Amino acid sequence: MAQAFVLVMLVAATFSFVHRYVPSVLVDPIKLEMGISDVQFSLLQGTAFAVLYGAASLVCGLLADRVHRRNLVVLGVAVWTVGTILFGMSTSFTGLLASRAMVGLGEAVLGPASISMLCDYFRPERRGRAIAVSLFGATLGSALAFAAGGHMLEAAAAGQYAGLPWVGDLAPWRQVVVLMGVSGFLLVPAILAFPEPQRRAVAVAEHVGNRAQELWALRDRIVLVVLAGATVALADFGFSIWATALLTRTHGFSVADAGSILGACMLIAGVGGGWLGGVLCDRAHERSPHTGRIDTVVRAAIAMLLSACLLLLPGGWAAVAAFACWQVAANAAYVGCASTLQDQVSGRTRGIAAALALCMSIGCGLGLGPTSVAALNQQIGGGGDALSTSLLIVLLVSGVATLACSWLLRRRLAKRGLSSSDA
Repeated sequence: MAQAFVLVMLVAATFSFVHRYVPSVLVDPIKLEMGISDVQFSLLQGTAFAVLYGAASLVCGLLADRVHRRNLVVLGVAVWTVGTILFGMSTSFTGLLASRAMVGLGEAVLGPASISMLCDYFRPERRGRAIAVSLFGATLGSALAFAAGGHMLEAAAAGQYAGLPWVGDLAPWRQVVVLMGVSGFLLVPAILAFPEPQRRAVAVAEHVGNRAQELWALRDRIVLVVLAGATVALADFGFSIWATALLTRTHGFSVADAGSILGACMLIAGVGGGWLGGVLCDRAHERSPHTGRIDTVVRAAIAMLLSACLLLLPGGWAAVAAFACWQVAANAAYVGCASTLQDQVSGRTRGIAAALALCMSIGCGLGLGPTSVAALNQQIGGGGDALSTSLLIVLLVSGVATLACSWLLRRRLAKRGLSSSDA
């Protein structure tokens, strides 16, 4: 039953990230038809999604700790699927913003509800790998969006979808978005066929008062691990959203080639990095229950910094190598942060704790990551060929911040563990 649940949530997360990322693959045709700038597109792809996602995720986190989580996920799927379809049909920048906000609103449900259910199925010593598998959906969905999006755009431009009802007369990029959006409805019967898992309460030592009091009592640890995840997301979303433009504008790759290469990097390096992070987290937790998981995040942050430095090398394939290495390190860090956070809270606050982390990650990631890269690009190169430098700056700042947060948290957890041993 637990394995079946992970599979269903993996598929759901994959679809959600396909819908989230497909506009970034189609950035140039969208900008050409709609007449928008890089900064406007970053607001469209990042901020509009992030604002609704962040606000809704807190509400959804509270709901995930109280209501039927499976039905909550089904509602979210329906909302984000309709939002994706409307994005492909919108004829104004305002309409595009509203539809992206709708996608963010729907996707805010999935993270808190799925993490809450995961922790009902798996014991702490297996939790890192379980969370890693659930996070594969982000990698698989991103990879599918990049790989399929580029080829679908070429097929649409060649008229291969012209005979389809309703979408045949749309512009090629609109055909791609609408077709990907409609596919999301396939998730609904799959999720409805899966039962709601029974909640299992698991307490921690600091279990006190109501949910808000419990989270406040744990603030010295929760804040740092949430910030660590958010700083990873800031650079990760910025890199992922502008990677296609980096290869096509700066290094002369075609959209299809860039999509295939980046999709393969996300698939292989992202999944490999996530699984590696889960295995390392669980093994380190067995050796050192207090600091094992956060040690994995510290090492991943160092690897993130080394990956970013590959952008200093000339040539498009150096940029591809930087992207692949970044995927390994960032996905390992994500798993480490998520599993570290769940170790700190009790069973009754899993949903809201996950929601707080997701809210910060999306806020910093989609809200600031793409826009910071675009703003630096316009400042340094007038919006032309300064993407490599802009990305390097954002990646280095993010890596240093992640390393600082995770190192400070490690010191706090080590002191707390030492105090517990002395007691």
